[in-house]
Amino acid sequence: MQAILWRAETREWGYNRDNEDLAQINLCMLMGETSRLPIYQTVYSGSLKDVSTLKTTLSKFETVAGDKPILTVMDKGFCSKKNIDALLDEDKKFIIALPFTLSFAKQQVTNERGSIDELKNVILSGGDSLRAVTRTVRWDEHDIFSHVFFNPLKAANDREKIYARATEMWKTASAQPEKYLDNEQYQKFLNIQKCGSSEYTVELREDVIENAYKNAGWLVIVSNEIDKAEEALRIYRAKDVVEKGFLKLKNSLDLGRLRVHGDTAMQNKVFIGFVALILLSHIHNVISDKGLYKKWTMKQLFRILAKHRVHEIKGCKIYFPLTKDQRAIYSAFGLDLPA
Repeated sequence: MQAILWRAETREWGYNRDNEDLAQINLCMLMGETSRLPIYQTVYSGSLKDVSTLKTTLSKFETVAGDKPILTVMDKGFCSKKNIDALLDEDKKFIIALPFTLSFAKQQVTNERGSIDELKNVILSGGDSLRAVTRTVRWDEHDIFSHVFFNPLKAANDREKIYARATEMWKTASAQPEKYLDNEQYQKFLNIQKCGSSEYTVELREDVIENAYKNAGWLVIVSNEIDKAEEALRIYRAKDVVEKGFLKLKNSLDLGRLRVHGDTAMQNKVFIGFVALILLSHIHNVISDKGLYKKWTMKQLFRILAKHRVHEIKGCKIYFPLTKDQRAIYSAFGLDLPA
């Protein structure tokens, strides 16, 4: 689920990941795991972490899916103890990543921090070498699988970035401490104090800096269905198809701004965008599966096809000869060549 901004009667004000002062709607989309195509979408009100919103959304999905099994995959934005409790109580199958604002997630990392970086815990995923441990743990009255992942390279890179940023701030603030005395960003990592009429002390807040990268490179995923860490991570990462679907809606289909003035117009425009996204996603899947991205972008592919000409004389269509590239595109999509 993500937010698409618009202006209309049912607009709501809330969190906006682009930090823009605009009202928004929440658009929820169901994507096929293997087809990678949009199946269903709906506009809804309410917080992502609200139990009633989650239950209503899942009910819609189950109605659409019929007797086909549903495994709900959710990122940290959906995570709340109430949501997980509801999923467990109603025996809904799920995979969800936990934010480190939950003490449960922090405890899982604490339990594995000293022993996870061993050869026996190595898994390979998407070109990354990770460490992973799976344990059966207790969540109130339920047993669930806790998958704890550690990426040493990401942890080291994140730490170096924080070190570099803090050091740069320290040097800048030391040169002009009076300028950054009340700066919230600098005060986060630095302790800047005025000692006299014109003297200042600038010190690094080492405890804060250490805490900033304490959980870098760590990921905690819980599930009541998937008991293998590698499989849980594969499925969790597969939700990227949904993220890319929303990017296509907002960027390729220009629905980042709906620019409508009523619910009916909003619903119509969102539906047309949904149909267009199905077509766009299918085209993307074919281009990706057939390796055409090695030669062209999607825009270049469209331009190649747009150069194909047809003349109509006395009701008879006469097609110009296809180029080599045009033939390759027709073949990739399984289309018959024009006679």
